[in-house]
Amino acid sequence: MTKQQRLGMSSLLLGGLMWGAGHVVADEISGTLDGEPKEWHIVTHSEGSTANFSELMPGMVNVTVQGHREPRFETQGTLSISFIVMNGDTGDASVSYFPESGMLPHYGTEQDVPIEIALLEIDGDTGRVKGRVATSLAYVASMTEEHDHSNTMGIDVSFDATLVREEY
Repeated sequence: MTKQQRLGMSSLLLGGLMWGAGHVVADEISGTLDGEPKEWHIVTHSEGSTANFSELMPGMVNVTVQGHREPRFETQGTLSISFIVMNGDTGDASVSYFPESGMLPHYGTEQDVPIEIALLEIDGDTGRVKGRVATSLAYVASMTEEHDHSNTMGIDVSFDATLVREEY
């Protein structure tokens, strides 16, 4: 598991939090998962969001956009997209889908994959990101097993989200 995948899973475990109401962007993830049309909700409340960023060091930011089946936090059905921005350059993404109520088993990228970022703005404690990722996710049964490339799901999603600074 890559460092970025661990960061994405950490964000999922922490449940991401969001700032107060009043800032409205599309805040959605939509597209297809295994050929089926899907939409995910970005969960927000008065203290945070599941669409967030954190400064790892000066000039290096981790961005996570996480969507849920319902407009509430739950692991089952969650889609998580994480990527690093270094000195303004977007790196590849780690993508995970959690079909069950726990962190495992899940489907995910074994290595980071290309991501298209149409807009990324970070200003102080807030930001916005719009983009798209299309890839294949391989099944992961446990932390001790490799990705099973004979059991995959295709994913092609677009997202538009307000980002909130998250401190670890």
